[in-house]
Amino acid sequence: MKYITPLLLILICFGCSDSQKTSTEDIVYFGGEIINPGDEYVILYHQGKFVDSLKLDDNNRFMGKLKNLKDGLYKFYHYPEYQYIYLEKGDSLLLRLNTFKFDESLVFTGKGAEKNNFYIELYLLNSSHERPIYQYTRLDSEKFLNKIDSLQDIKLEKQRKFLAANPNVSQGFKTFTDKAIQYRNFRYRETYQNRFYNRKKKDSSLKIVDAFYKYKSKVDMNDSTMSYYRPYARYIMQYINNSSYSECLQKSWKGNKPINTSLTYNKNKLHLIDSLVTYPYLRNELLRYTAYSYFRNNTENIIKNNEFFKMYQTVATDSKSKEEITSLHNGIKSLQSGNNFSNQIFVYDDKHTRIPVNRLNSKRGKTLFYFWTSKQKRHKRFITEKIKNIAKQHPNLNIVGISLDEDHKRWKREVKEFEFPKSRQYRIGKRENVIRDFALISINKLIITDRSGNIIDAFANIYDTNLNDQLK
Repeated sequence: MKYITPLLLILICFGCSDSQKTSTEDIVYFGGEIINPGDEYVILYHQGKFVDSLKLDDNNRFMGKLKNLKDGLYKFYHYPEYQYIYLEKGDSLLLRLNTFKFDESLVFTGKGAEKNNFYIELYLLNSSHERPIYQYTRLDSEKFLNKIDSLQDIKLEKQRKFLAANPNVSQGFKTFTDKAIQYRNFRYRETYQNRFYNRKKKDSSLKIVDAFYKYKSKVDMNDSTMSYYRPYARYIMQYINNSSYSECLQKSWKGNKPINTSLTYNKNKLHLIDSLVTYPYLRNELLRYTAYSYFRNNTENIIKNNEFFKMYQTVATDSKSKEEITSLHNGIKSLQSGNNFSNQIFVYDDKHTRIPVNRLNSKRGKTLFYFWTSKQKRHKRFITEKIKNIAKQHPNLNIVGISLDEDHKRWKREVKEFEFPKSRQYRIGKRENVIRDFALISINKLIITDRSGNIIDAFANIYDTNLNDQLK
């Protein structure tokens, strides 16, 4: 492969210069080329912790020389995408990808490439099975099991061939792929149960065979080696979701609201996580995710929100996550309809002047606040076009764009690309204040205020079907 030759030469040079000082077995090289980069960096993490930030050069290539790394699963992040790699001492791993098809174009060369190419093959195979799985959920439980076991057999056969061709692959990597295959199969079963609940509402005679649930005895809710692997964490969350849903049904749920947005269901989830998940990182990530999920769907009933928040604070142990959810909870309370923005919430204009948000309203009519970031190019283009159309339909609307960029120069460059004179543009001060100040869970969020600055709806969304009515 021609494209990788310069990078291989770099590796050889590094290896020669360090051969007398450090054994190559103590060093890992990680580099590659990003086509159509979305950011200037590739960030590497291990077990949720930052490892290194690798900057792209003028040719969109990067190279890192990493010492004293632990063997195992790592996550590399190139905004806004990420993927997993398995690094072991002595590896010299090079990647190449095109961000337009991030996972599909990802390929590895160098020492350690075989195992990582196999993982990506496994990952893409799982992705290709997602659509048929949802079709299979319409089958009875026995036929569904036969279908998903057949899909698992395909993966196991690929794994068998890979291991036969690579007999020296580490036990650590083999065990990881065993679990990746197994938990994907478990996730399919949880998906079936979730769909089954909806089917049973229409046909109460439907049943799931007892054998279907035997897999639950194999579930390790506290696998420290997998807790940082998102597909595993998603599976455990799905397990918790279904268990909580089942509890609600057993108690003859009669609420008018959907179960999965209710206070009862979400408190059940907190309790289940508290009682079943003890590994600190996974436990607090699941609790944090549950809190975000609850508050995303509950922004009006402050009494119920206070009850949920009190329980969350009791079971959560990670101080950083607790501060984050406290900010979100307080932000939702402060942005209730009829309130005004606090005079302690600021944004910055192009002259780097700090402006209170409550001074950005207009006497001519309503104000619409929307959000964007230079790191999400597609979203920036999309929301700009949407806002342009809204401006045409509502000529008296005061439109304010708020960027999540903290880098002032970069933000100014991005604003110049807008060609959208009808919106006023500002940027945030500190990203950590965004949740507290704007209760920003989704980048698609909109805030609507009246001419006096009173909040009409702080939780509108660019996809709201009744948005035009709200803006009249």
